[in-house]
Amino acid sequence: MYGGAGRVHDGRMRRVLVWFTILQLVLVILQFYLATFGAFQMPRPTTPEGAAIGWHAMNGIIAIPAASLLTTIVAAIAKAPGKLIGLCAAPLVLVAIQIFVVFPLAEVAGATEERTTTASLFVFGFHAIVGLGLLGAAIAAYRGAKQHAAATAQAVDAV
Repeated sequence: MYGGAGRVHDGRMRRVLVWFTILQLVLVILQFYLATFGAFQMPRPTTPEGAAIGWHAMNGIIAIPAASLLTTIVAAIAKAPGKLIGLCAAPLVLVAIQIFVVFPLAEVAGATEERTTTASLFVFGFHAIVGLGLLGAAIAAYRGAKQHAAATAQAVDAV
């Protein structure tokens, strides 16, 4: 009897995991929208405080990593396989790569607040590529969480 109750709890946590992966995916999709929103702001803002791209930065530096961390914790509590836990953590890791690798390399290549160089633009191109990796990880985490929850539902039905 105890094993059945444990499976029900696992099933609930796995459904919670699905919702957390949905939140994570929505935030990543929002990140792409906010990038475009900020990129096409006219006239160009003269101060960073007036820039619409600030929402993109806040979402990418605060919301996505927080959601990724919480989703990873929920995945561990839901007894998700290691690969799924890794997919839930991937957005946090990829944001760290953006902050600590891509942007510093662009500065080394000559980017400043006032201007860019051809070399820094090549490096900034990786910002978009890492963003696509973020989207892929969020989609895969959602799909994995759905499969994980479905496996529990089948196990409970079999009892």
